[in-house]
Amino acid sequence: MSFSASQRQGFALLLAGVTATVLVLTLKLPGVILAIFICGALWLFVGARPDASEHAALRASIALTVEDITGVLEDYATFATSDDAEALADRTLHRPALADVDCTNPAIEAFHYEMHGAQRFLRRLDARVNSPDAGTSELESLLKVADDRAAELKESWLAARRAALALGTNYKKGDGR
Repeated sequence: MSFSASQRQGFALLLAGVTATVLVLTLKLPGVILAIFICGALWLFVGARPDASEHAALRASIALTVEDITGVLEDYATFATSDDAEALADRTLHRPALADVDCTNPAIEAFHYEMHGAQRFLRRLDARVNSPDAGTSELESLLKVADDRAAELKESWLAARRAALALGTNYKKGDGR
C-alpha cells in the first residue's frame, strides 16, 4: 500500500503527538523535554524525506506508460500511411473503415476520439512531468491518468480493428452499419 506525502506527514505528526502525550504524562518535566526533542527530530525526518528518488521512479513509470500510448499511435500511423505491402493490404482490403476518420461505426469513432485525446494529452504531459514544481501527488495523479489513457486507447484500438474487419471490403464511406 502506498501513501502520499501528505498522508505520511499526517501519520508522522499523529505519531509525534501520541509519543509526546505519553512522555509528558509518564515523565512530567523530563517527558516534556524528551517530547520536544523527539517531535522535532520526527518533524525534520518527515520534512527532509528525499522525494527525488520517488519522483524519478514516478517519472520513469510515466515514461513507460507514454511508450505504451505512442506504441498504439505508431501502430495506427503504420496502418494508415505505410507503403509496406502488409499494411497497404490491411488498409485497403481488410480494414478500410479504420482509415476513414468520418466512419460512423461506434468503435471506430471511439478509437479516433481516444487517439486524438491521447495526442493532446502527450503534447501537454511533458511540461507537467518535468516541471520543477511537480510534487509527488501530482506525479502520482499524472501516472494514474496516463495509465488509464493507455489502457483505454489500447482497448479502443483493438475494438476498432475488430469492427473495421467486420465491416470488411464492402465498406463505403459513411457506412457505419
